[in-house]
Amino acid sequence: MRPVAGPHGVPVPGRNATPSVCLRMRTCVDHKRTRFYGCALPVIALVLFLPPTLHAAPADDATATRQVGTAIDGGLKWLAENQVRDGADAGSWSSERYHTATAAFAGLAFLANGHTADTERFGPVVRRAMTFVRGRMTPDGYLGGRDPSGMYMHAVATLFGLSYLGTAEDADDAELAAWCRKAIDVILAAQKARKPLAETGGWRYTPDAPESDLSVTSWQLLALHAARQCGFEVDRSVIGDGLRYVNSGIVTDEAGNMGFVYRPGIMRDPEPAVTGAGLCVKRLLESEPDPRIDSLYRYLEQFPPTWGGTQYKGYFYFGAFYVTQGMFQMGDAAWRDYVPRIRAVLVSHQLGDGRWPFPPDNRLQSRRAGDAYATALAVLMLSLDKQYLPVYQRQQALY
Repeated sequence: MRPVAGPHGVPVPGRNATPSVCLRMRTCVDHKRTRFYGCALPVIALVLFLPPTLHAAPADDATATRQVGTAIDGGLKWLAENQVRDGADAGSWSSERYHTATAAFAGLAFLANGHTADTERFGPVVRRAMTFVRGRMTPDGYLGGRDPSGMYMHAVATLFGLSYLGTAEDADDAELAAWCRKAIDVILAAQKARKPLAETGGWRYTPDAPESDLSVTSWQLLALHAARQCGFEVDRSVIGDGLRYVNSGIVTDEAGNMGFVYRPGIMRDPEPAVTGAGLCVKRLLESEPDPRIDSLYRYLEQFPPTWGGTQYKGYFYFGAFYVTQGMFQMGDAAWRDYVPRIRAVLVSHQLGDGRWPFPPDNRLQSRRAGDAYATALAVLMLSLDKQYLPVYQRQQALY
């Protein structure tokens, strides 16, 4: 992987990439688009005496759009007001675990709405989040800390860094570019870890994991996609090997449903969440249309958005986010049919202070990420259609 070089050989992602989604992001912010759609999913702890829930029953498109805008603004306001300001955790949000990922998701939520490090209202929040995330990197470039599933955090933090790099006017672009390059190199090296032949090309929970899964793999591919959009060169074989692993996860069950499995070659039954993730990366990264796309979409159609439920396996926000990303990349009629339903679920369960709660069946593991994690994911889902975040812009056949 070799970044595009700027003056004095310093890589300057977002300045000379072709095409440059980072530059396009700046353009989007400058033009201040006003037509917003949305789809989002967050995670928050249920406690006694929560503030009243904001209930919404959209009567028409204009009403729904206003409600989504109000929900997004409330979520961002809550995130801004609850960011840690002092001490070793300054720039993060309170949580039992996953501090780096939570801060990165929150930062992405602001960027997804055009609030860059240079904007007046939320710019300081974004800068503090980036400072915190940058400080979590170890000397070898890893951002997963000691968490047993650290590659999730690593990919999300890398994605935040790349998105920030493409929008900020900071004077330390070169330093941040070097930071991003180290993070990307960790992803590239992790793909080469020794694994059984059937699991090569993918990623798992740690950089040296001798196995792979489709969920972690989808996040690494999104980060690498963002890297290429920001001007970093990533060998085609890396993306190709990753996509081969992803495609090995397509199965057809006894009922004739075609979807993705979480562990290709090991599991047999498709799941909606990873099918959404697989559909997303295929639509973003494959240069030729796959005739199986329609069958994968028909499988996802069987799982309309609900507030929790068995389809999410106790991980509502992650699962819903995966499906929402996939539906967004499908676009057209698929997105038009899906987006009002996910909006309705999210908007109707937002709390009066701007946060979102967990569904009752959400597992304790993701609850430990805290209120900011849930709120950030909800805002992200509701903001995809703005296309301020480079990685989600619908652009096929880029390379």
